[in-house]
Amino acid sequence: MSSPSVINLLIIDRSRSDIDHIAQTLRGDGYQIELLNTDQTETARNAIEYQPMDMILLRVAENLPTLADVRLMVTEAGQDIPIIAVMDDASRVHYRPARLLGEGADNFFHLDDADHLVAVVRAELRHQQARKRERSFEIRFKESEIRTQALLENIQEAIAYIHEGVHAYANPAYLRLFGYEAPDELATIQLVHMVPPGYRDALKSVLRRSIRSGKAVEPVELVGVRRNGQTFPILLECAPTRMNDEPCTQIIVRDATPKRSAYDQQLENLLKYDDTTGLYSRRYFMETLEINHNGAVLYILLTDYAAIRYAMGFEAIEQFVVEAVGLFKEMLALDDMAAHFASGVFTIFVPASSPTNPQDLAERIRMVIAEHSFQVGGRLFTTTCCVGVCQAHDAHESAVQILAHADRACEAARQKGGNQIEVYAPPREDQRSGRATISPQDEAILRLIRTALSKGRLSLTYQPIVSFENAEEARYKVYLQLMDDEDKPQSMDKLGAVAVRYNVMGALDKWTIIRGLGMLLDIQRAAVKPPILFVRLSRNSLTDREFFDWLAKRFQDSRLAGHYLVLEVKEDNADDCFEETKQLRARLRELGCGLALSHFGGKTHSERLLKELVPDYIKLDGSLIERLAKAKDENSRKAMADLARQAQGLKTRVVAAGVSTAPQMASIWQFGVTLVQGNMVAEAGPRLDFDFRQFAG
Repeated sequence: MSSPSVINLLIIDRSRSDIDHIAQTLRGDGYQIELLNTDQTETARNAIEYQPMDMILLRVAENLPTLADVRLMVTEAGQDIPIIAVMDDASRVHYRPARLLGEGADNFFHLDDADHLVAVVRAELRHQQARKRERSFEIRFKESEIRTQALLENIQEAIAYIHEGVHAYANPAYLRLFGYEAPDELATIQLVHMVPPGYRDALKSVLRRSIRSGKAVEPVELVGVRRNGQTFPILLECAPTRMNDEPCTQIIVRDATPKRSAYDQQLENLLKYDDTTGLYSRRYFMETLEINHNGAVLYILLTDYAAIRYAMGFEAIEQFVVEAVGLFKEMLALDDMAAHFASGVFTIFVPASSPTNPQDLAERIRMVIAEHSFQVGGRLFTTTCCVGVCQAHDAHESAVQILAHADRACEAARQKGGNQIEVYAPPREDQRSGRATISPQDEAILRLIRTALSKGRLSLTYQPIVSFENAEEARYKVYLQLMDDEDKPQSMDKLGAVAVRYNVMGALDKWTIIRGLGMLLDIQRAAVKPPILFVRLSRNSLTDREFFDWLAKRFQDSRLAGHYLVLEVKEDNADDCFEETKQLRARLRELGCGLALSHFGGKTHSERLLKELVPDYIKLDGSLIERLAKAKDENSRKAMADLARQAQGLKTRVVAAGVSTAPQMASIWQFGVTLVQGNMVAEAGPRLDFDFRQFAG
């Protein structure tokens, strides 16, 4: 073998000599063996469910788990792990190959035949990798189709696909804009009939230019004709694309009628822009990136942000941020999009059509920050930044995944000492093995996660969610943290994206729920009323068809009332996986468990999610609360109050999350929100002993 391969191997046997023989045989063929052996059923079940496992070798013998038992364990864990039966002379008499395969084995070998052992392991690893590649392709293709369809169906922009001059597809926004009720009504209508005769030549001209150039063309001003004959000004964009593997033209139509009220414009600006810097908001940046991410993303971290804030205060830090933005804002081309993404973090999207070179821009930003003398609060100081760059060409990746790549590249730059640029290197296909490799950053994170799972280096912290109205209501948000090799706690904020991408977050979700339910049982056994725990549910678990059955079994075994658990789903995930979330909502009701939509508010379809899912709780995004706390106009405050009232009309409780300042806390009352979570109330800690009485009254 050209390079050693690592096998995470579970051997179920009680013969130490035979186990050593198998391991030595495989090592002699060039494999690196991560070995776990046992002869106990429960140990095997825990290993299969919670540890990374590539293959199981099961000795066919009395007083050991049977093939059927182990196959059931693998199935219940939702894993793809080959099971190889290990035969000796005694078992060979009673077990024929057909019987072994019928009872659950994928293959078999005889202990005396080392060559057969090696051949079987090679074959099963090959088959496993082929299955993984096939599943990965199917998942990516399905996600892409679902994401594209969902975006088109839910996006507020009017979009249609034109094939040979006729509407092949029109989204709901397009139908509403032109006054049609169903797509079938447009099936035979030519695009040129959507504009008056005097504008048809102009429409044909822009379509021809797009087709000939093979590129999108700039918006053109035309006039549209609604179904009732009414005309109205429009802006039309078009670009060549494909639909059902046929060439067609995508058009985007915007109503150019100047009819927006000042209230609408103020609310849009509040959600679209960051009021401190004038850059785009994080939410708007992510929504835009989800629609179009053909280009590059820069993730810029101001190195000394936290230290400056601690030393100089919030007013000074805002001055610092504004001054930093002023240094690079003029470097951007017209199409480049910059956002104030988080505390001390800026993001820039450079579309492929932009004249800006992303790496050159990153270097210029790094240099201008490093060379500038900041004067804030009467002090003069210098600082640096780290920049992560991610080329975002993969249509199958989401905006969250792209930002995670850029974030990891930025973290790599910071780990190297800061004041550097790091370009994200995507996984590459190993031409010799046919297996995809992962980046060193991802590999290190995955190793940390898997080690934490296998060695129990996990813990929970709990942050109170207080009620201004009822001191008897005890609620906590549950946070998971991992301990690294130096026993330092690591937050899932940085690790979660990698865990989701490589489908290991589901195991962490289950560990969190199991440990949380265990805490509730301990409290209940002490004759004390347990609190309600809010546990975040990842996209991995949300799309796992077996998850709910697993959850129901946990409640059945514990005999704990379901209403003590609330599962949190991020609004973005609920939107992307709407059908799965809808099904989860219905089944959680069967158990009595609650559903919360977190990071909620500000999207154009937030209202639709609220009405269709009717969650038990919505948790307002912390950045939205911050912007609303700073807003001066009453219209913005009224909009949030209306959202709160709408939720209350559906008997949905509203939680203000991420409240960290006194102005935020003061503004909450004006929105009619009485449930609060954030460091202004209390930081997360390891105990469930918060005194909720101090906030009720």
